[in-house]
Amino acid sequence: MFNWIRRLVLNSIYRRLIKNSVEPKKIKSSKDLKNISVILDHRLGVDKEHFKEIGNYFKIPIKNIRVVTFFQSKKQISKTVQGESYTPENISNLGVFNGFLTDFCNLSTDVLINYYDKDDINLKYLSARINKKLSVGFSTVDNELNDLIIEVDARNVDIFVSECVKYLKIFFTFKK
Repeated sequence: MFNWIRRLVLNSIYRRLIKNSVEPKKIKSSKDLKNISVILDHRLGVDKEHFKEIGNYFKIPIKNIRVVTFFQSKKQISKTVQGESYTPENISNLGVFNGFLTDFCNLSTDVLINYYDKDDINLKYLSARINKKLSVGFSTVDNELNDLIIEVDARNVDIFVSECVKYLKIFFTFKK
């Protein structure tokens, strides 16, 4: 019962965020791609190293590629990814972030990759709160959330990465 009310409140806040950010974004195609943020759902079993391939292509330093992984509970988090992960407990019932999520949202990013295919409010709410220029994601999630939707199976990460690079080349220049 409590989780149902929590999801209802977060969905309401999320809808308000999306409604207020409906203004069209203007992206200049000559702009350099300097940083990438990724929200990754651990249920997909995808290694975060795949997203460094996008960074390598655009010559982005590793320190400018930020990946945060969502877990359903703290018990699932291993010690190696503890500082780069979050659970529903990191988002209060009223949508306030605690821990590193506040910093993750406040840092501006050129591209946000929403790498999840579940319609989960904990993932969507974080995506909506991040200061981004362009967001990329899947069609199985709220289409208002993403500027670029890539239609592939989320488990085919190699295809996603190649498609993502192909489309990001249109929006951003890269250093040869």
